[in-house]
Amino acid sequence: LPTFDTECLRTLTVLKFANYGFDIQYTNEPNGSPNGKLPYLLLPNGQAIASNNVLKHLEQSGHTLPESKLNSEIVYCTMVERNLVPIVEYIMWVDSVGFEKIGNGRYLSDYPPFVRYMLGWFKSTSVAHDLRVRQPEYGAALDGQVLYDNAIRVLDSLLVLLDDREYLAGGPSQLDACVFACLNILIEAPVESPIRNALLHTDSKYEPLVAFALRVAEKYF
Repeated sequence: LPTFDTECLRTLTVLKFANYGFDIQYTNEPNGSPNGKLPYLLLPNGQAIASNNVLKHLEQSGHTLPESKLNSEIVYCTMVERNLVPIVEYIMWVDSVGFEKIGNGRYLSDYPPFVRYMLGWFKSTSVAHDLRVRQPEYGAALDGQVLYDNAIRVLDSLLVLLDDREYLAGGPSQLDACVFACLNILIEAPVESPIRNALLHTDSKYEPLVAFALRVAEKYF
């Protein structure tokens, strides 16, 4: 995968779904972004577009996603963003093993040790704080088991939704891009976790979701 960041991979997937031509510039520095966050789209005229405005830019440039066949797509997108995205962020930046292998190991390894330690501490603390603010039910101690349980319930709902279809929303969509991003990071990230084991163990009932993620990866990446 080009990235283990859910928002970066989701945005890349939306652009590919829309057949929008672009080149990838790898960076860990978000300073050029309009909102100080990665990813962002830099146009030939120098205009920088934050990820939350990419869909609007696609519409204005004639690169729209296929019309969704799922009336409740916004509901599923919200469910994924509230319960599946957080478990990925937790594994990468809060869980000690995931932080060392991905957060610290992949994204901060170019910095001197002291700077790496400080940046890692700030990022881990920020992610944990954001998770608590967004979902108070996770508790002050940020109970990882609650995150895992919520994520599993979302996977169960997505499994029913997918059924035997190629895409969750009937065709390439925002929902498919977000779910693909989360699933592929969980599958490819070098960190063992209960949710990864649930996805990949022999005779897993989530095999159709894994097949969906691998199918999208093969077709678009």
